[in-house]
Amino acid sequence: MATAAAGAVPRDVHPARIAMALCIGVLCWWGGQHLPFLPNARPDAACRLLFVTGFTTACWLLAAMPIAATSLLPLALLPLLGVQSTAEMTRGYGDPILWLFGGGFVLAQAVERCGLHRRLALRVVGALGPYPGRLVLGFFLAATCVSMWINNTAVALLLLPIGSVLVQRTQALGSLSPRAQANFAAGILCAIAYGASIGGIGSPIGTAPNAIFFAAHEPLVQQGARPVSFLLWVLAFAPFALLLATAASFAITRVALPLPRARLQHGDELLQEARQLTAWSKAEVRTALLFGLAVLAWMTRGDLQLGSGDVLHGWAHWLVPAGERDRYILDGSVAVLVAILAFLIPAGTPDGRRLCDWETARTMPFDLLLLLGGGIAMADAFGPTGVSAAFGELMRPLIGALHPALLLFVLVVTITMLSEIASNTAVATLLLPILRDGAIAAKIDPLVLMLPAVVAASFGFMLPIATPPNTIVFSSRQMTFGQMARAGIVVDLLAALLIVPVLWWWALPILGVDPQQLGGKR
Repeated sequence: MATAAAGAVPRDVHPARIAMALCIGVLCWWGGQHLPFLPNARPDAACRLLFVTGFTTACWLLAAMPIAATSLLPLALLPLLGVQSTAEMTRGYGDPILWLFGGGFVLAQAVERCGLHRRLALRVVGALGPYPGRLVLGFFLAATCVSMWINNTAVALLLLPIGSVLVQRTQALGSLSPRAQANFAAGILCAIAYGASIGGIGSPIGTAPNAIFFAAHEPLVQQGARPVSFLLWVLAFAPFALLLATAASFAITRVALPLPRARLQHGDELLQEARQLTAWSKAEVRTALLFGLAVLAWMTRGDLQLGSGDVLHGWAHWLVPAGERDRYILDGSVAVLVAILAFLIPAGTPDGRRLCDWETARTMPFDLLLLLGGGIAMADAFGPTGVSAAFGELMRPLIGALHPALLLFVLVVTITMLSEIASNTAVATLLLPILRDGAIAAKIDPLVLMLPAVVAASFGFMLPIATPPNTIVFSSRQMTFGQMARAGIVVDLLAALLIVPVLWWWALPILGVDPQQLGGKR
């Protein structure tokens, strides 16, 4: 796997690939000239933004230059091209989500430092058996189920050390051929990232776009529309999340990253290691408690809407004034506080070391933090320049002109593509009001367009910048851009194909919408 890991982080420059990326950027600029911009948009700046977005994304995909250098392109080019000021761009590179990553990486390093990840990985093998496909499915379902109730970024940070050590053990034992080993490593990491994103769809608190949906739908509820309760949402979308996770696991292990179906060679040695695990060390116990504290703090930070106007307040409610909690206390604050505790808490070993130290923490992937910052900075420019609204306008003529089932599919594919390069939160924030008002104008129930849009905003599986879980697993250096893109496009297409029938025959009827009645309003 060393060869694949080295290929995942190119350290040289490829002029031919840079030229190809420039051509892709020019094509994006040309395509931007044909978008239906609104009067208050900035078409020239939008076209330049699309050029930089296409150029930067192509450099990432083609490995044309080191990741850190590519990630700084938006900071250098967008101010020079008059799209965003340097001060505006640097806000993306200092976004609160990056502190969640940084603190989470320190916590994950503490897990690795004490060996807790090895214990948990062997427990997984002992429970599921030494079969590659079964292990990928197990990580998919674990990430999906946990992510319904916990921040998807935290889920990825929790499972990454466990998956990484399992990959390292199979490599050390020579259980698979080099190609199968590379596919197994990428499959486990994709299961963690994709499962964390998919699980967020299953509950109202699973991911930020879901909260944005409820905010956009609230004015309709005040006007007499039927509310979408917590329970109805779970009934409508939790089964879809489990279905998609299971189907995605088979699609990845059979199509995108084929794995042998036979039992792992030396699998009995892994099972024997699992049976011979010693008692928990003090460092493992303290690290597990610290991680549990972080998870509990993430779960209970915000308020929980219980329906019928009832609210279960989180701990942040009691620390800062009402209306200020989302500005003062974010998940990144929790991650940083827990990271500080990891530097302070003794590991309980004779040498007096702590759960984590700076020599260990300084090895965190800072270039991946730049990658995420560059993606956020570009996404933040989509709104002010009018690019996101223009994509929304592309959908407006289709509302009422196509059969609803076909419209759902087009909508899902379009938003999935947009969420690959733009923040899923930004996509949901900008498009949900447009789709709501457009559906009302076309005499279509707004839920028909808003629900597929908010679900599709969580799809984005191709690129490391598409979602925070993607960035986290890519930081392990155990997979390449090509592997993630190959697996991601398969899961993107699978998700788009599955969500339409699920909405038509399951989710919409549960939420009180009659698809057959909508089928006549074309």
